[in-house]
Amino acid sequence: MALGALTGHTPLTPGTTRRLLSGALRHFLDRGALTPDGLLTLGWYGPHAATLQRYSGPGSPYWASKAFLALLLPPEHPVWTATEERAPAEGPDRVLALSAPGLLVQTTARDGLVRLHNHGSFKPDPREPARETLGNPLYARLAYSTRTGPTSAANTPDNHIALESRGTRSARLRVNPLAAGPNWLASWHHPVFPDGGPVLPSARVESLTLARGRFELRVHRTVGVPPGTPVHHSGWAVALPPEAQPDDTGDEIRLDGPEVTGQLLGLHGWSADRVRRAPEGTAYGPWALVPELTGAVREFPPGTVFVALASLTSEPDPPPLAGQVTAEVADLTVVARWADGGRTVVRLGDGAPTVSEEPS
Repeated sequence: MALGALTGHTPLTPGTTRRLLSGALRHFLDRGALTPDGLLTLGWYGPHAATLQRYSGPGSPYWASKAFLALLLPPEHPVWTATEERAPAEGPDRVLALSAPGLLVQTTARDGLVRLHNHGSFKPDPREPARETLGNPLYARLAYSTRTGPTSAANTPDNHIALESRGTRSARLRVNPLAAGPNWLASWHHPVFPDGGPVLPSARVESLTLARGRFELRVHRTVGVPPGTPVHHSGWAVALPPEAQPDDTGDEIRLDGPEVTGQLLGLHGWSADRVRRAPEGTAYGPWALVPELTGAVREFPPGTVFVALASLTSEPDPPPLAGQVTAEVADLTVVARWADGGRTVVRLGDGAPTVSEEPS
């Protein structure tokens, strides 16, 4: 933001830039990011070793130094003199599909929360051994947000789709974009197992995310995976106080944290749900819980389809996901009927998936 203002290459007004800069500063200072000596801790809201990367150093100089770019702006620059304006996330609900990088941005005005759905960002160099990049939580997740983790590589992954074979779960690497629409993105990946694990050369997992208000319709299809193979899909990791317990409402998993509520509901293909602990926590708290759905591959071609509904919000006491949408699956077509009368049709197949929507 500051670099854009400094070079004149930004779509933001000076007031919006100032709002984002000051808001980011307040966010961390109000949550204990500094030590009593005024130094940045190795963590977001205080020390958190699980968040660190190999280049992390005392005082977090690599990333923190970027904030001082704003000081290169002269005192009379409009960023310093303009009245703060609303941030983009404080405006109307918005979904923006960035097809080139494979990212879907979803914002909701009522809580100012931003979610980033990842259908293309993790593409290791093909010359790099794939198994050496397994489990990187900062790039391989299906989704990220401004109020949640990811969990550490040592804990159960949030926002992940995995096959299980011989007791080992697969990783999502080299994400390949498939198709995009105004409010959805799709991608595929070849599931890779750690060294010593199985090798499934023909296996493929296709994933599609459609954003609608605070809701995320998540559709997955397995291709070339042996029947009976367990499949696991996780939702948002919510940092919680020690005494917190999940609220199971029917087949829905609901996790209420201090700042957000995460929900996950299986709509088709899933046979069980559970809550998994992430004892190393996230940057937002010392420990976290992760909702997870489990199902199994039923047959070879045309593949098995799994559908789920997820939500992350900081609105107080959000209603259950059950009743918000139903999903019917016939062959490779998913028909989602929303509570407001809208209808979404997702067609999968050997080519790129398509999505059509009928308004309420």
